[in-house]
Amino acid sequence: MKLTTLNDLYLRTIHDVFYAEKEVLRASEDLEKKATQKDLKLAMKRHKDDIQARIKRLETVMNTIKLKANSNHAAAIDGLLREAKTLAEEISDADTRDAALLAALQEIEHYGINRYGTLIAWAETLGPTLTCSRLPSGSRNANSPVVSARATYSHSAS
Repeated sequence: MKLTTLNDLYLRTIHDVFYAEKEVLRASEDLEKKATQKDLKLAMKRHKDDIQARIKRLETVMNTIKLKANSNHAAAIDGLLREAKTLAEEISDADTRDAALLAALQEIEHYGINRYGTLIAWAETLGPTLTCSRLPSGSRNANSPVVSARATYSHSAS
């Protein structure tokens, strides 16, 4: 798709976000298995429920504007997920791995906050208010279980 207008960019970004949500959901199971702290595991489990709800809302938005529910490859989320998976595999100390997972998942969630906030701003500019009202709000993502999670660590910093 050639991008020449803000509307073109808006539609492409919806596809990018759809791809990102599906990829994060797909990676969540493996990342959750690598976490050891009970609170982090619980936050990750609740986060998966939030992602599934956002995917459904994106599908509704795409249906409303008659956009095929397919996805564009989004390199940014791929990089963030690759980093999270690498940290989960390479760090042997459980507390350090949990800290790294939390930080990586917060980065991923902040990517979503940025993308949804951008989509909402563009939708308001372009005028599809129905679509805008159905997009998950960026501020809701800021209150996600992963963003608000705090991990405690039992070992001293070295």
